[in-house]
Amino acid sequence: MNINQSLLREFVIKGLASYKKELRGPFLQEFRQQFSQLAPQEVAEAFIEVTFLGSALIFLQGEQWTLKKDPASSSENYRHFAEQTFASNLLSLNYLQDTLQPLNEKELRRMAELCEELEKILLSHVQSLGQQQKNLFVTRALQLMEKVFAHENSLWLQGNSQARSLALSLYRTFDGLDQIFGLNYDADLGMKTDVNGTERLYEGAGLGVQSSYSTLLTALREVQASQGTRFIDLGSGYGRVGLVVGVLRPDIDFIGYEYVKHRVDISNESTAKFGLQEHVHFFTQDLSEKNFRIPDADVYYMFDPFSKDTYQHVLNQLVEVSRRQRIVVVTKGNARLWLKEIAEREGWLPGQEFDGGNLSLFRSRE
Repeated sequence: MNINQSLLREFVIKGLASYKKELRGPFLQEFRQQFSQLAPQEVAEAFIEVTFLGSALIFLQGEQWTLKKDPASSSENYRHFAEQTFASNLLSLNYLQDTLQPLNEKELRRMAELCEELEKILLSHVQSLGQQQKNLFVTRALQLMEKVFAHENSLWLQGNSQARSLALSLYRTFDGLDQIFGLNYDADLGMKTDVNGTERLYEGAGLGVQSSYSTLLTALREVQASQGTRFIDLGSGYGRVGLVVGVLRPDIDFIGYEYVKHRVDISNESTAKFGLQEHVHFFTQDLSEKNFRIPDADVYYMFDPFSKDTYQHVLNQLVEVSRRQRIVVVTKGNARLWLKEIAEREGWLPGQEFDGGNLSLFRSRE
């Protein structure tokens, strides 16, 4: 058991006894001090474990609630479910199994709330660190996230019936990392755009329409980009895609195009803070402009960003590129419907679907 696991085990045990409001302050302060003494990479490990634990507790609570509809067998069925889940989906938390498995719904909810409080403490601590330490934190956190999502995807492919449910719980689990990147979605508040415009700008939608870290890390793993790959995000929003690619793959040349200038400004500010500006670039660009040509690239990413006319304009250009070289188009959401039609018409390889088609990869042929 490493230092984070020891601290987290102590956190859970003491948390169950210290949930009363008057005890929570001193309890959380004790752990604030202990975690603040760790190296940035260790804090990243704690952040991933704590946030994952919080989602796992809600996941377990949901199963208890479902099973109690049949009181006669709910206790035994939950015990069996918990044992199976800790042996597979929650394997990284099996050192807490003896402590967590006996908890009832109310206790699971309380511990999830304490995990949320501890996550805030950890992120506040990281915010106070120097930029070099933040870089170490972010890099390690993304590496560990990728392992979490790869494990769940592996279980899903093996037919694990719980993998899909837990994956949904994890979809927004690690969004707190945005605070360290400096992605302030409040910049969209009060945003005014041309009412006659046809583009999908998701005014004020903020976090809700950002590609999740699970989506981005799965896409980056499955694309299997080689060194020197050019990766273009068509509708880059606040730059989450580019920041993830930039941190984990400094050998990739990333370009993000976004219609809304203040989002591009924030993207570029974060890029500069993390020292990624040599290989990560964001530009304000209306992709529907007829005189703008999308550069040739190896990988293109789209999160359902366009009107019908712009889709046709953009995709016609991607088809032209695919006739010169092999490309991969990564789609999020309904953008896959446009690419399915193109893949069939152009003789591309069948699309690969992940997360029920929410994420898809389309590869042209040589």
